[in-house]
Amino acid sequence: MISYKEDSLFKNKNIYSCLVNPKEDLKNKNFGLRTPTIEINKEEIINLIKEKYGDFNKGFLHFIKNLESYLGIRYTSVYKTKYRYLQLLKRNKANIVFLRIISLSLTNNIEESNELFRSLIIKDNYIKINNLKLPVSNFNKIIAYLTGVIVGDGHLDKRANYILIVDGQSDKKKLLFSKKYLQSINNLFYKEFNIKGIIVKRKTWWYYLISNKWLTRYFNHYFEIPFGKKSDIVKFQKILSGSNENYFWRGLMDTDGFISDKNKNICLKSSSLKILKQFGKFCIKNNIKYDTKKEIRGWSFRIFSGSILKYAKSVGAFHPRKKGALIKHLKKGPTYKILKEINKQFNPEIIKIFKYLRPYKSMVYIKLNEYNKKAHKQEITKLINSIKDNFNVKITKIKRNRYNDHYYICSKQFTEFIKKNATYELPWQPLNKEDINNLSKEWIL
Repeated sequence: MISYKEDSLFKNKNIYSCLVNPKEDLKNKNFGLRTPTIEINKEEIINLIKEKYGDFNKGFLHFIKNLESYLGIRYTSVYKTKYRYLQLLKRNKANIVFLRIISLSLTNNIEESNELFRSLIIKDNYIKINNLKLPVSNFNKIIAYLTGVIVGDGHLDKRANYILIVDGQSDKKKLLFSKKYLQSINNLFYKEFNIKGIIVKRKTWWYYLISNKWLTRYFNHYFEIPFGKKSDIVKFQKILSGSNENYFWRGLMDTDGFISDKNKNICLKSSSLKILKQFGKFCIKNNIKYDTKKEIRGWSFRIFSGSILKYAKSVGAFHPRKKGALIKHLKKGPTYKILKEINKQFNPEIIKIFKYLRPYKSMVYIKLNEYNKKAHKQEITKLINSIKDNFNVKITKIKRNRYNDHYYICSKQFTEFIKKNATYELPWQPLNKEDINNLSKEWIL
């Protein structure tokens, strides 16, 4: 019999290495108190034992001796130990480590033992530990979303005893949405894992606490959410890539993200540049325009207003407060037009200038930066001089208490020229009630 130090299941990511930490859990005879008891089919195990050993009691006693070899321990009485495990078996339950011993004892090689072990503990893609159900593969959209939530405003206890999720708001009326949101989170945990937590209020925050050692280890093991402090090292896990990736980002944005209900400001702040770069790749893949900026503490990630509709379709919102703000912006539509096409052949330099011009009534506004970022002084001077040289127009400057000053060309003739030779349109159209309802249905988990 191999020892647990030689067990190949501890060398890769699987449900056994998820639930059993050999350094902490297998250090003495009390391993049974630190490892989970699994729901099983006792008749299946009894039949396998009789088939291998002929006599059930003889085979079961052999398991106890192999357990000693596997753990490197010696029981005072193997018969008393055998009795304890038999009592569990009668209730269709068994310790996960003991089930590993059974799989190793009944087969001829490691590959066969691994296959038998999986068949003993996993039923319909789930492993059952009392009321808790843990999916072992094919992680769905709910798991992807909850992972994003925990990565955002969640926390795994450093001793792996509980999962904590918080949501707050200084406005008392808006704080009601935090309670409603955490009630929805509780329903998702129950729906997927058959377990519920508790929700409590502390001043301007609502706290959701779910106490379960195995579920805490589960999110740490499969999705690499650290125990304890995590803000600067969290990242998106490739195991959630594919059709469920957008649900992870929705969970993250519903918790750590911000959607203003006053202006079209959607942003995410994080100490982890890694996760912002991963979100950036997702946005590029879905044609969502954004920018990142270094701040005093961490980094900020901002979705541009021209991409709000694409953001709503690709990410969306489940949090009732943020969902309401997003719907408000979708109904109102974008504020600024963008260059769609140029209707006449011009030289490359003039074509480049058209990107910065916005005709409005009898004047042309100069948009210094395509996405409302601060423009460098040298870039402004170069652009202004290029417009003057190519179009021979007068440019007026108005100082503003913003990133950039205001520049415009007050000329009806030039405005008509721009309108005639270029088409400027809104990047997307406001959504009607039916469109909003259809989109909202897609955000339901």
